[in-house]
Amino acid sequence: DTGAVERETEAEGRLRLGAPLSLSGRYAFLGRLAAAGLQAVVREVRSRGGMRTAEGRLLPQLGLVDDGGTREGVRRGLDALVEADLLIGPYGSDLVGEAARWAAEHGRVLWNHGGSADRVQRLPGVVSAPSPASRYFAPVLEALADPLPGARILLAASGGRFGSAIAEGVREAAGRVGMEVVDTVAPAEAADSSEAEVLLLAGTFAEDVEALRRLRRRPGAVAAVAAGMSIFRTALGPQADGVLGPSQWEEGVRHPIDVGPRQADAVRSLRAEAVPQLQPGPGHVDYPAAQAYAAGLISMRCVEEVGGPDERALLEAARRLRWTTFFGRFGLGEDGRQRDHEVLAVQWQQGVKQVVWPPHLAEVPVAL
Repeated sequence: DTGAVERETEAEGRLRLGAPLSLSGRYAFLGRLAAAGLQAVVREVRSRGGMRTAEGRLLPQLGLVDDGGTREGVRRGLDALVEADLLIGPYGSDLVGEAARWAAEHGRVLWNHGGSADRVQRLPGVVSAPSPASRYFAPVLEALADPLPGARILLAASGGRFGSAIAEGVREAAGRVGMEVVDTVAPAEAADSSEAEVLLLAGTFAEDVEALRRLRRRPGAVAAVAAGMSIFRTALGPQADGVLGPSQWEEGVRHPIDVGPRQADAVRSLRAEAVPQLQPGPGHVDYPAAQAYAAGLISMRCVEEVGGPDERALLEAARRLRWTTFFGRFGLGEDGRQRDHEVLAVQWQQGVKQVVWPPHLAEVPVAL
């Protein structure tokens, strides 16, 4: 009797999760996917009777506040959620940075799923599930090193912390694989890529799509941050084929799990919550939902580990522990950034998004 289980566990204790998310505004699509991921993980933990601690079981509850895609909205949302036991961050590095400042002012831990900028992940009290932005294009360049040795790269990146982190990481990865970044421009200036064999796009989703539409010449390889999302194909149609991109997670990749549900069960739960948010998309679950699920899962597992929602103990546990969930490996580096999680390189081939790197997780080889 599910109702009896819930009544029993509610009698023992509740764990309140709160998150400001962009249910409207510029990040609305991604914010709704993240909300679906959090709803899915809370539903999963409730279905197995909650979290077990030495003091008894805790049943999670989720509170969401629409931040409207603004920093002011994030602060208002966190003020409204101040009584929550666990604070889950918003989507977007700029908004996560604002949330981290609020959390530091209030002595709270911020469980981060939606901020990949390296400087944001290094902020005190931030616990990040996804890999940092500086690593986004490393697997793409590694996949291209053999077919395009010594290639010249044009990087088209937006400004801000995310773009800066992308640029820093591309320069480092390019040097490691023997390539060269010949220029860095804004996404709107990427139409002429005649000086390069590789074009990397790191703007907003709309900027990446528009830059691809305006290309006057397609170089030997094109990669875009936007290509990791299933709606990339919806936006570009056949023009998406051949484009590579980074992805934090894909449905078909399976890891040796030691915490949380199996991949198939997590995907089923995410599909139930997230696919309705994708309409009229292709019906696949993308990584913004999965990484929010992972952040919620890790935060609640830390609660089980330390026996309750003590902020100092939770942060120490998150920094110390190493786990593998359906989302992949979790482990923070000394600087606070996510260290152990692997970024995937995907490529659109004949209308299907396929993992092409790293080799031990690749579904198909890269095609140029």
